[in-house]
Amino acid sequence: MSTPLPDAASPRPEELRPLPYDGVRSVAVGTVVWLVALLVMLPFTDDLRADGRLWWIATAAVGFGLGLPGLWVVVRRRRRLREAGEPPGAA
Repeated sequence: MSTPLPDAASPRPEELRPLPYDGVRSVAVGTVVWLVALLVMLPFTDDLRADGRLWWIATAAVGFGLGLPGLWVVVRRRRRLREAGEPPGAA
């Protein structure tokens, strides 16, 4: 049977703060990396098909495709935070 932690060891909500980070750069870099991976693999489509790894191209295409709306979301979030005058970690 586990012993409950004392109240002093449990975090208080007022102590927990989000990181001051909006995520735009990370999502943008990730999206570009997926696009580069897709473009690099396209000339090797026949080789990938022969090796049973054609799904790599689909994975890169989906990564790029999901990165675009993800980029849109984080840019909108950053813009709304700036308009509200809040630092990125406040939301």
